[in-house]
Amino acid sequence: MCVPAGSSKHAGRTLRLGICHGVSVKRVAILWLFFVALSGVSARSQDRSISFSGAVSQGQTFRKSIGHGLEFVLTPSSRGGGITGWTIQVSPHGQTSDPQCRDFAWVVTPPYHFQNVLYLNTSYSTTAQEALRASPREFQFVLNCTDFKTESRRVELALGHSTGSKQEVDDAMAKLGSSPLGRGRLWIKRYRITPGRKSEAGVELGAIHWIRFKVEIRFPAGAGQQTKP
Repeated sequence: MCVPAGSSKHAGRTLRLGICHGVSVKRVAILWLFFVALSGVSARSQDRSISFSGAVSQGQTFRKSIGHGLEFVLTPSSRGGGITGWTIQVSPHGQTSDPQCRDFAWVVTPPYHFQNVLYLNTSYSTTAQEALRASPREFQFVLNCTDFKTESRRVELALGHSTGSKQEVDDAMAKLGSSPLGRGRLWIKRYRITPGRKSEAGVELGAIHWIRFKVEIRFPAGAGQQTKP
C-alpha cells in the first residue's frame, strides 16, 4: 500500500531474494551460505568504521568520500518505465581511467540477478513501500580495481557466464569473495512516496520522492596498505 501524497513515515524492514536464471538452486544456495560465513569472518577483522547521514531527492546523485580513495554513491535509477529510487554503489574517488572499475559493490553483494539490496528503487516490480521498508541494507565492496576484476571473473565462472574448466569453476566458487572486503549498512530514516506511478506492466509501484538515511562503513584490517583504486 502506498503512502498518500505529501505524507512521510519511518521505514520498517523486508527481505527479498532472487535466483539467477540458468543457475541451479543448489549452486545459488552454496554461494549465499558462503557469503554469510565470510561476513562473520570479516566482521572479526574490522579495524575502522565511519558513519554519516544524508538526504537525496528524486533524480539527484548523492556522493560522500569514505576514505581509501573511495566514495559511497547513490545513483538515481535510469531504467525508465516508471522506476524511481537509487542504486547503492562504492566507486573510486574522481575519474577512473578504467571504465570497468566504477562500482566495487555489486561484484561481492549477491544475489547477482533480479532484486538486490543495492537496488533502493522500484525495479523488478518492487513497490516504493517495499523498497523503503528494506532497512538496514547490508552490502560489501572490494577496495581496488585489481580485486574487482578478480572477483568479477570468479562471479562469471561461478554462475556459468564465462567458459572455464571444471577446476577453474570449482576454484572460483571456493575463492569467491575472498579478496579484502569493506562492509556497509544503510538505514532509511524518513522518506516521502506517492501513489500513481505504474510499471510498463501496469503494476502499481508508487514513486519515491526523497529519502533521509544513515550509512555505516567498515574497512578491513590493513586496508590502508591495499592497492589504490
